[in-house]
Amino acid sequence: MAEIRETQVDRDSDGRVTGYTERVEERPRRKSGGGFGWGLLFGVVIITAAIIFFAYNSGSFQSAGARADNAAAQAETQLGQATENAGDAIEQAGDTIEQTTDQAAQ
Repeated sequence: MAEIRETQVDRDSDGRVTGYTERVEERPRRKSGGGFGWGLLFGVVIITAAIIFFAYNSGSFQSAGARADNAAAQAETQLGQATENAGDAIEQAGDTIEQTTDQAAQ
């Protein structure tokens, strides 16, 4: 807090000190109103809401959902194929090891 201290010396007619008076004043605080930061935040919120509203009205969310569903189905198919290929490779490796051990035992 900013404060101002002032001391007055009381003197009589001969110039002798008769007392002291001390005064303390506090400076009034500046009011922190809505500055640039709040206005900028409010503007960003309004622009974001307008973009979302426009995208919803244009159907962008629905088409994005359909594209996401297609991508998920495609990924599921590819994952199934990769899993099947890996299983076949493991089975083939097991058969090769079995044949090798059978030949070595003879």
